[in-house]
Amino acid sequence: MAAVIQASRRLRNLLTCRLTARTNLGLSLNLHPLSSFAQDEPSKAAPEEAPGHSYESLRVTSAQKHILHVQLNRPEKRNAMNKAFWREMVVCFNKIAEDADCRAVVISGAGKMFTSGIDFVDMASGLLQPAGDDVARISWHLHSLLSRYQETFSVIEKCPKPVIGAIHGGCIGAGVDLITACDIRYCTQDASFQVKEVDLGLAADVGTLQRLPRVIGNQSLVNELAFTARKMMADEALDCGLVSRVFPDKEVMLDAAFALAAEISSKSPVAVQSTKINLLYSRDHSVTDSLNFMKSWNMSMLQTEDVKPPAQPLKMAFVPAPGYQPTYNPTLPYHRPIPGSLRVGMSIYIQGVASEHMKRFFVNFEVGQGPEADVAFHFNPRFDGWDKVVLNTRHNGNWGKEEKKRSMPFSKGAAFELVFMVLAEHYKVVVNGNPFYEFGHRIPLQMVTHLHVDGDLQLQSINFIGGQPAPNQIPMPNPTYPTMEGPPTFNPPVPFNGRLQGGLTARRTIIVKGYVPPTAKSFVINFKVGSSGDLALHINPRLNEGSVVRNSFLNGSWGAEERKVSYNPFGPGQFFDLSIRCGMDRFKVYANGQHLFDFSHRLSAFQRVDMVEIQGDVTLSYVQI
Repeated sequence: MAAVIQASRRLRNLLTCRLTARTNLGLSLNLHPLSSFAQDEPSKAAPEEAPGHSYESLRVTSAQKHILHVQLNRPEKRNAMNKAFWREMVVCFNKIAEDADCRAVVISGAGKMFTSGIDFVDMASGLLQPAGDDVARISWHLHSLLSRYQETFSVIEKCPKPVIGAIHGGCIGAGVDLITACDIRYCTQDASFQVKEVDLGLAADVGTLQRLPRVIGNQSLVNELAFTARKMMADEALDCGLVSRVFPDKEVMLDAAFALAAEISSKSPVAVQSTKINLLYSRDHSVTDSLNFMKSWNMSMLQTEDVKPPAQPLKMAFVPAPGYQPTYNPTLPYHRPIPGSLRVGMSIYIQGVASEHMKRFFVNFEVGQGPEADVAFHFNPRFDGWDKVVLNTRHNGNWGKEEKKRSMPFSKGAAFELVFMVLAEHYKVVVNGNPFYEFGHRIPLQMVTHLHVDGDLQLQSINFIGGQPAPNQIPMPNPTYPTMEGPPTFNPPVPFNGRLQGGLTARRTIIVKGYVPPTAKSFVINFKVGSSGDLALHINPRLNEGSVVRNSFLNGSWGAEERKVSYNPFGPGQFFDLSIRCGMDRFKVYANGQHLFDFSHRLSAFQRVDMVEIQGDVTLSYVQI
């Protein structure tokens, strides 16, 4: 027995020397003043600490309504997990589990990386130098200690609220244990993942070896990572399923994580939390057992008031105003005639989402239709290792001299708005509101008849706006058609204040195209009487409530709110296309080609409305009043 005790002590001393030596080496590379870490974070107003959550190693804030943000908060130690962390995580997530107001959680790391893993300087005494000489008692102590450490991450899994892990920089050792207990994982392009324990003479013992095989479904890869401690980079993590999306930087990733959390929190919490519980049960049980568990569960949960038939969008004909020709959700390849042919003053708006595995796509302005048609303008973003956009012309079957811009304005997996403005001397290309390129005409624009779009993207809409038709193409006035009278405004700043020349008239249509930022909370569109301040129509999408509020403000008082809509087009990170048409007795409002709501006139003399105001959390790309 004495020999066993002596050998055990020798092993503990050896591990202690190795681990503290490595940790001291790591710390010697990180002797930065605290202020340097603060510079890594974007300069924003600090969110308030969530009530009841005050910790040494964590920071918990209310990111949005129903969403908590849990940060590993030891940036000066690269978020190494000290004794306080292992205790506080359990307290924190037990509170979150009981918090009826919380519906989703985002967990991230402060500073330059997600986490460097266990803080062995702080932990070594308890983990590697337990008191006493009796092997059995020492073993029992370690068994109890490891059980508590395992609960630190199991508590994330047991929490019924969906937890989104947002990983940037290194995620080392126990960090992998943590993220495999999360429900969804996003990461940045610079993220790396490392099952580090074998390099320290240990086997991972708080979750990685149990959860990682189930997360990625590839035992061979798990074995390789666990046996070698090699780094897995972001692209490999995406390919194997450890993360579901990769982002260019931390700020973009967090915006996307909060947008996802907001979408989750807009659903019934009974439905979402029941789904999580049953998914986890099914992971660990047979199909038959899981179905039986589901029956027992839903015997009570189906009686919730949250269960209701899905609302169906009200189908009403959308009649675009002349000079405004949208197509919504077109299929690929898109290859159709340009209404009235291409002409100076026309703008072509293409809204869509780039594929997460995008390699390339193209937009062609073609002369005629067919595989051998001339291409007046070929716009071709390429993700090929030398990310660039190629611009060219094809004439009589031969491609001309390429023009290239080695600057990629598109991001994989991200929504975009691509605008081609047709000017007398060139095409002006604008991406997400930013001027990108001017391509001089090589083929007369009057010859262009078709638009061709294809590649690794999903189209949401294509709009042909404006331009002066040829004299023989000018339509005869029709008193029943909607009209647009004011000149268009491209990429106007917010707040926007536009004057309705001649006042609001029946059949006048106002077009508003824009983008809802991922962190948006609210914005408003007001139809205003400038002389009195009265609002004939107040449209207020509230992202934190998931509602579209309509009202009027007359004679100094707000009227009754209207909230019911068949669907809500204003999601975080989404583009929208509003057509607001004034009728004799009501406003008719369409979003993305579908009827959204009607609002009966409360200001009978609606002709007095002479201003349109747009304010709040919105980016505008096009307004025509």
